Amino acid sequence: MTELTRNLNKEQIEAVLHTKGPLLILAGAGSGKTTVLTRKIAYLIEEKNVSEFNILAFTFTNKAANEMKDRIGKTLNKNISHMWIGTFHSICSRILRRNIDKIGYKSNFSIYDTSETKTLIKDIMKELRIDEKYNPIGAIISSISDYKNKFVTPDEVIDSAMYERQRNIGEIYKLYEKRKKFNNALDFDDLILKTVELLTKNKEVREYYAEKFKYIFVDEYQDTNKSQYELIKKFTAIYDNICVVGDGDQSIYSWRGADITNILNFEKDFKNAKVILLEQNYRSTTNILDAANDLIKNNVERKEKNLWSDKKDGYNIVYRNSSSEYDEADDIVNKIHQMYNAGYYYDEMAILYRTNAQSRVLEEKLMSNHIPHKVIGGLKFYDRREVKDLLSYLAFIANPDDDISLKRIINMPKRGIGDTTISKLESFARDNDMSIYDAVYDEGISDVLSGATLKKVQSFFDEMTSFINFVDDYLITDLVEEVYEKSGYKKMLDSSNKIEDRTRIENISSLTSAVAEFEKKNEGATLYDYLQNVNLLSDIDKTDDENGVSLMTIHSAKGLEYDIIFLTGMEDGLFPSLRTMEEGGLEEERRLAYVAITRARERLFISSAASRMVFGRSQYAKPSRFIDEIKSHIDQEKTYVEKQNENSFESFMNDFDSFEAKRERIKKEVRAKKKQFEDSLNLNFNIGDKVAHKKFGTGMVISITKKADGDELLVSFDNNGLKRLNAKLAKLKKL
Repeated sequence: MTELTRNLNKEQIEAVLHTKGPLLILAGAGSGKTTVLTRKIAYLIEEKNVSEFNILAFTFTNKAANEMKDRIGKTLNKNISHMWIGTFHSICSRILRRNIDKIGYKSNFSIYDTSETKTLIKDIMKELRIDEKYNPIGAIISSISDYKNKFVTPDEVIDSAMYERQRNIGEIYKLYEKRKKFNNALDFDDLILKTVELLTKNKEVREYYAEKFKYIFVDEYQDTNKSQYELIKKFTAIYDNICVVGDGDQSIYSWRGADITNILNFEKDFKNAKVILLEQNYRSTTNILDAANDLIKNNVERKEKNLWSDKKDGYNIVYRNSSSEYDEADDIVNKIHQMYNAGYYYDEMAILYRTNAQSRVLEEKLMSNHIPHKVIGGLKFYDRREVKDLLSYLAFIANPDDDISLKRIINMPKRGIGDTTISKLESFARDNDMSIYDAVYDEGISDVLSGATLKKVQSFFDEMTSFINFVDDYLITDLVEEVYEKSGYKKMLDSSNKIEDRTRIENISSLTSAVAEFEKKNEGATLYDYLQNVNLLSDIDKTDDENGVSLMTIHSAKGLEYDIIFLTGMEDGLFPSLRTMEEGGLEEERRLAYVAITRARERLFISSAASRMVFGRSQYAKPSRFIDEIKSHIDQEKTYVEKQNENSFESFMNDFDSFEAKRERIKKEVRAKKKQFEDSLNLNFNIGDKVAHKKFGTGMVISITKKADGDELLVSFDNNGLKRLNAKLAKLKKL
């Protein structure tokens, strides 16, 4: 036994000492794969006299690459910073800088980031006269990236297009590739794809690198996509000393292009491959591992393995089905207090959820109970862009003089009101000592903005005015829903196929549900009350606490571990998600649940809710099917049905029903008031009429311009000068 195999188990030693031919290391969660990988590379250099320059190792993050270099360097007691260890993109960039001239580029090529790619796509869309309003740039970039990584050419996209939008994407894709080539630029996808092209087309370069890299390592092999697979095959054209480390049971990134068949078919792709299973887990207790094993064995697409540990059985997994997400969060808070009092620190605990939108209720409960916490891999709920956008709409409706909120929303979603227009509005308002809202309806604004621009601006403000005038009549929940729809924000997100936009829709649903819950608990509350409540919440939660409880999606938790895990929202339709069940993605959802379970070292608490709010309305669900698959390892706490008597449960149901009935009643009342108001405006205004306005006071109509969407009145107010007002929206009263 050498120093490099000290403290390793039998399978780990076998993996380190295997130096010839293809090797697949199936490394279960917590099985010490990083140690094996670094020791194996060190063993080749130290014991087998392999040159550092003949080793190539791919990782998926710069952090993992730096950690690998650091550990190998410390093991060998030498500086190995020059070794070919890095991400796929960094390795490919290094190769292209030396050889890209062989495929018609200059070595000083630029690498476009997301921002630069977006700018180029935007320019191309203008040139092709493709309206960004109906073809969101983010969705187009995502589609092009997907096509490229599947080796689908622009012409193939155009030729197979079944509808106009797909044909548009193909045309944009074609011109995008042409422009990048002209600009001597690559995007991130190109770094891999152009390296594959280089190695395919140039025999000399291909043979040079295939000869140079006698030993190739790939970490997290289950996460590789088609282009990365093709790249790896090019490098192994001469030697087949390839070692891949991965776990098909933790393949959870198909939505990012990862192809689980790469690891499942390894033995077919590389003849005479050896497979070594790392099944001993050094992280979790036996009870937790047994549950994970029983869960994942329900998958068909997998390579068989069974995690085990020489640790004690430990605590049973605890499961509770709560009445609602609020009850669920309360129970988690209570258990956090119990665990903290039992000697666990907050930073040894983590709350995991399937979607980002679930964090809102949990964050609010942690804040109100003064439990320190931090959100990992994302923003806190009220800091998320779409949440801030909708709250800015509400803030402006509540206070039309709020220019800060207005500037955030005036062109979100895009409605052709650019920075120059906003700057002119701001200057005019400042020069005349008024808000931008007042400025838009001022007589002098027509001297500042052109007719077409002014029409766009006034169209937006007229829509907002229809909300401002009736703000006290709406239920806040319904106001949020109407603003979301009539502002165009809903259409913008619905028309996108980007995963992050689906997440934004979920977050807006959670915001709507938060408003509904606030209204149920605070009878008669106004929009101003709600906004004050949100501001107070944000003030409590100004900073992340590094020593606090961690909150994150399960995807963000991959590679992490905690003493205590709270796995939330285990309901059919949420986890597994409805979309993945409909699209045949149940096995990946089960792998995601497996990842979640194996994050826990000592304690695992699983929870679900019988009722969860979606866009302000209660939806009922049954516990996740995954619960049934591990039920023999669970201690089930009494559910809310067992803990409440029948009368209190009926009361709970009646609360929901009465709120829904109230919503419908008030919606009808608002519609009736709007109609009554519009009907009252059929009283024709005449020049010389004395009128009163809620904000501008009394004045006189001095001119009338007939318009299809409502007569435009020029009113001279006694104390506020000339204002142009839409007769349908301005709520003018004849005196």
